[in-house]
Amino acid sequence: MHRTTHIRMTELNPHLICVLCGGYFIDATSITECLHSFCKTCIVRYLESSKFCPVCDVQVHKTRPLLNLRSDKTLQDIVYKLVPGLFKDEMKRRRDFYAGHPEGDGCKGDSSEARGEVADEDKQNIADDEIISLSIEYTEGPPSSDKGRSEVKQNGEELRKRYLRCPAAMTVMHLQKFLRNKMEIPHSYQIEVLHEEESLKDYYTLM
Repeated sequence: MHRTTHIRMTELNPHLICVLCGGYFIDATSITECLHSFCKTCIVRYLESSKFCPVCDVQVHKTRPLLNLRSDKTLQDIVYKLVPGLFKDEMKRRRDFYAGHPEGDGCKGDSSEARGEVADEDKQNIADDEIISLSIEYTEGPPSSDKGRSEVKQNGEELRKRYLRCPAAMTVMHLQKFLRNKMEIPHSYQIEVLHEEESLKDYYTLM
């Protein structure tokens, strides 16, 4: 049986905080030579006067250190996911900046996220305790389970497709228990939760 392991943010912070500014990563950028990460603006400004990594002192590049910087979108998505409100606050800051500098060079060429025009729900940064809505639909079992399929189908036809509001951190196991109670499915039958024909593990959360 799988168990959920809870990790404190204080344990994760060293991996999510830029050593140059002391804040959470914004536009996380990594040095290809050593893979240390920083905020993009922080590391670009730092490399204007140095060609060495501020963490391990490895040489980034002999003459053009900016060539060995790479955007780390995966790391940035993790930071936005783990720090509630950070993405929303950053998008507002960018919108305010562009509103105050409409004549700035490159504004038209910047992405919608760079301009702060991406909504929080579009980025799917959802806190664990946030209430989400999802649809659940009954699907028939394999041909070998005709008896179980017929019994469940009697209730399943009435609950073929329903919408459910629940916390984003709700696990598949809890969803299975809810469906069993709601549809009065005997414990002799197994409930599988599928997403795009893939069976979801009991310990997966909905978001």
